[in-house]
Amino acid sequence: MKLTYANAFSEYLSPLLILIRKTGFFEATIYMPLMTMAAVLLFVVLKNKWKNNGTLEEKLRAQYRRTCLFVYFTLCFIATNSTAVAFKTMIFEETDYDRFFWYLPLVSPLHFYITSIAAAMLWLVTRNKAMLLDKILCVYIQLGLIGGYCVSTYRFAYEPFDLIDPTSGVSSLFLYAWFGILNLDIVNRYLTPNHPTSLIIVEKSNSSGGELG
Repeated sequence: MKLTYANAFSEYLSPLLILIRKTGFFEATIYMPLMTMAAVLLFVVLKNKWKNNGTLEEKLRAQYRRTCLFVYFTLCFIATNSTAVAFKTMIFEETDYDRFFWYLPLVSPLHFYITSIAAAMLWLVTRNKAMLLDKILCVYIQLGLIGGYCVSTYRFAYEPFDLIDPTSGVSSLFLYAWFGILNLDIVNRYLTPNHPTSLIIVEKSNSSGGELG
């Protein structure tokens, strides 16, 4: 069977894509469970690091910590599953479209971009530092969040609200809340010196030789 690739980069990776396709990995019933298990494993590994770097500071209210952990797990889920979808959508036959639209070459790069935003946020939280690199990452993440807000607004304004379909306008409400929590996390770290997760406090603790717990 002759395959149609979404863009030139996909054609360059065609040997790898064909190999992956032969394993059946691109089937949703296969890649979603596997990538979800990978997300759980990633979350467990990172959670152990967060316990020791001040991210899950005991001064934080339990409800706030649980909310942060939920959001961080969704980032792990997105990082793994979005990567799988990015590779999957390099092949036109693996998409849900019956004809080639102008934007199909952009679907895979967009998912790689989403993966990079999730990975950047996870790395930012795991580092828990206030160096120039971390501040650049914050700007990069914020640009991604602005794009997310735009998608949420479009869904809210133009898509019907169907409680059965999670991809309809209903999802915009969840996305607004989710992006808002990510924004709050960044604000607490960089703009609120007295907050327990503030990177300013972490820097002072590190400079004084104290250990974070």
